[in-house]
Amino acid sequence: MATVVKKEFAEGGANITDSHGGEARLAEALRDGIDDTTDLRTQFAALLAKLDADTGVNDTDYASGLALSTQKLTKG
Repeated sequence: MATVVKKEFAEGGANITDSHGGEARLAEALRDGIDDTTDLRTQFAALLAKLDADTGVNDTDYASGLALSTQKLTKG
């Protein structure tokens, strides 16, 4: 489910505990952001592999030249 993080999200401590009045909690918003980032990283890595496999591109190793570092923020 998409999480809308408004400008006043978590203002005054709102959205941090279970009594948040129907709005997404901070942890849920962070987990949604991690999902989005993980998906983008996966798609980017696939694109680099596709470029490397393209016969029209010579002498370029995109996958190793633009290798992604380890994702630091993960879900547990």
